[in-house]
Amino acid sequence: MVQRRRQVVLCVCAVVLAVVAVLYPRSADDVVAATQFSIAFFATLLTGEAVIFALTFSAASSWPSLQAIDSHIAFREWVLIGWFAALFTGCGLLGGNGMSATYGALLFLLANIFGIFSFIQLFGLASVGGRNRLLCRTLAGELGQAGAGGGASAGDFENGSVVNAYLSAISQAVTSNDPTAVRNLVDQLADAEVSVVAAERAITLHIDVLHRLARAALVSGADPIQVTACADTLVDSVVRLCRRLPDPAPPLGALSRYLAWLANTALLMSVRGVASNRSARELVALSTDARSRILRCVDPDPKSASGPDEIGTLLPRPHQVLLWSADFAEFHGAHQAGALYGVYEILTGTKFMGNYWDGASILTQLRRALFGGEDAVATSAADAARAAFASVEEYDHFWALTSVTALATLRDCRVLHPPELVRPEFTPDHQLLGAYLRTFATHRYFGTAEEARTALLGLISRTAATGSASERVHHGRVGRTYRVSAPHVEPQLRPAAVILAVACRLAPLAPGGDDTELRDFLTALPSVSLRITAGLAARVLPGAAEVAQTDPVEAIVVGLKILTLVGSHTREGA
Repeated sequence: MVQRRRQVVLCVCAVVLAVVAVLYPRSADDVVAATQFSIAFFATLLTGEAVIFALTFSAASSWPSLQAIDSHIAFREWVLIGWFAALFTGCGLLGGNGMSATYGALLFLLANIFGIFSFIQLFGLASVGGRNRLLCRTLAGELGQAGAGGGASAGDFENGSVVNAYLSAISQAVTSNDPTAVRNLVDQLADAEVSVVAAERAITLHIDVLHRLARAALVSGADPIQVTACADTLVDSVVRLCRRLPDPAPPLGALSRYLAWLANTALLMSVRGVASNRSARELVALSTDARSRILRCVDPDPKSASGPDEIGTLLPRPHQVLLWSADFAEFHGAHQAGALYGVYEILTGTKFMGNYWDGASILTQLRRALFGGEDAVATSAADAARAAFASVEEYDHFWALTSVTALATLRDCRVLHPPELVRPEFTPDHQLLGAYLRTFATHRYFGTAEEARTALLGLISRTAATGSASERVHHGRVGRTYRVSAPHVEPQLRPAAVILAVACRLAPLAPGGDDTELRDFLTALPSVSLRITAGLAARVLPGAAEVAQTDPVEAIVVGLKILTLVGSHTREGA
């Protein structure tokens, strides 16, 4: 747009000068004298621009591209004016046409005036701040053009030359271990002012850059302190962009999932000796702290807030918070049990006062608050939540499917957890794992083995009704990949996790509890189903691996005893 206005102004000036040349033609001597000074100044400006360009930019770099630089300094327009000036002057002098020669001399004056503008623009690019401002505008313009098509598909990046050049510059800066260049590139993306329609594509690019930086810290030896500082900037920028979206739940959920996946990946690569403990420690700290910040932005009444932006919630609608909470619970992410406090308040308009560490069941109380008959909460938020779920059966179905994905993506408890990677809510503590698992296990909408088999069949085969919470969550994810390394897998495609999610709702919640219904449910399963479920239990539940090969039923029962570690002095929700 700026370039187009500039071209219009030049055309208007050229027309005005043509009128002046027709009305006031000058002699050949006057034209030659004026042109000599103009050409000398034109050559001086051209030489100055060449020197600055050679000292500032590299021909091997595509970021910024020559096209972006030319668009900013208007070099082609300037040279074109000079060419026309020389053409009209030469033709006028040779042909004895005073008007043509005069017009050429006037065009040389216009070229010199415009050359000063071009020189100032180029001189501004010689500084880091000037280049960053140009590249911010270039990146924002490209994202805006592509964002007009909608969507956040990973394929959008394959056809964008500007975005590809930016990502190449990121990779080059990371490979050369240039922290200043990486910092500048991240700031360019974070400071890019994009429209609302381009916000989702900008978020996709943010997450892609975040992944590249994390991979460099884990594999390429990049400075983890610098990487996490840049990652913090990217996370804050994504949250700001989410505030502008009509539905911020999908990108916010995708970022939450990625951060949880990143912490687990850092742990695993550290244990295997692929990544240094220092890099893994910084990335784990990044994950837990960033997820805590996201949680404060979602919780309507957080325990603490670092600023006014964290007061209130980003997700006021029921289907939004349901989609986000399902994503937030994946990959054994930090603070996933605490996130349900905010979910409860958004869905009911009231606060949950229990303590999940004492065994309090948030989902059971939420079920009672929404569908508990006389105990149901009569608030506008609760009415909206009831409308979103439509029925108590859909409520149970949604949270059961959410627990399936949460169980399937728990960390491998057999992997050693180095002490230097221990962070709040990211520890090998069995009680913490039991507390996370218990938030779903205490949601008991059946009580016998027969009812559990019916629930299992419904989870595997039931199709979400149109407009239901499960269907809206699924629809909210369709077409949105955000280039996250861990793609979504539908819960129905995780049969072992489905069985374990049902089994945990029959497991005893207190030491010495009756496990008859649990054993009856498990023994009635086909041997193949039982074996794969025992394999999952051996991976995610402490104590199950010892007997998984010899007695699958016992492996699952022993593994689920982790539920009894929580709430030893109070047994709420049991």
